[in-house]
Amino acid sequence: MRSRKGFTLIELMIVIAIIGILAAIAIPNFRKARQQARQKACFANQRVIMGAVEMYNMDNNAMMDTLDEAGLVSGKYLKSSIVPAETDCVIGGTGLKLDGVVTCTIHGTVESPTALP
Repeated sequence: MRSRKGFTLIELMIVIAIIGILAAIAIPNFRKARQQARQKACFANQRVIMGAVEMYNMDNNAMMDTLDEAGLVSGKYLKSSIVPAETDCVIGGTGLKLDGVVTCTIHGTVESPTALP
């Protein structure tokens, strides 16, 4: 009888195939979870900005028409500038006097989010 010191080729191939199948199942779930986390972070940023705009409006007895993040920071309504959830995520608000909604170019609004891909 000969002593076996290692794995055979078929055993290694089976282990690699099992790991590949598990990775194929897990990777899409991780991507979706990451996209959802970025969307929720963007919505949290939008809520913070909406609260700062509301405080600004109450203090100045005037409605802010366009989003001025630098003015909100200098007026102590925000501690610092908002860090976007993604590189392409641009939070803005035009027509704040009319609807008071802060939007994102990628994720939409808190009330009507854009569907995730």
